[in-house]
Amino acid sequence: MNGNFYRMYTKHQFAVVKLQSDFLYPEDIESLNKDYNNDPDYSKIQYLIIIIDENCKPKFSINYISQLSKIYNAEYQVNNHKSIVWIVSQPIITALTHLLVLELNDNRYYCSTLKKAFYLLDSTMDYNTFIELLDAAEKVSN
Repeated sequence: MNGNFYRMYTKHQFAVVKLQSDFLYPEDIESLNKDYNNDPDYSKIQYLIIIIDENCKPKFSINYISQLSKIYNAEYQVNNHKSIVWIVSQPIITALTHLLVLELNDNRYYCSTLKKAFYLLDSTMDYNTFIELLDAAEKVSN
């Protein structure tokens, strides 16, 4: 499995980031974050879901979390994100995400289900649209 990706849906002010490579290396995370933050539509996004696939294995130590939080907190252009929700599914990723979210700016959450993520996102879109956009992002990436 490979192909970490992001998709932006400016009509809904919504974006999806999916980390789905077999191994999650710092350089892959940093590269995807840079691409996302430099996208011309970045400032149009208010709601972000970051999905970490259950098969992803982190290839970094706990010491990398502080460096990663600085990268995520850096603003390359106007940041209009109202909420960011990380969806996690395995214990090690949950623990690392918990530590990361503690160091990030406001309105960052994590959970393990789509329903909870939708609730935490607190977006104006309805749940069916949310699911359709997640499915569409998945189809485009394949």
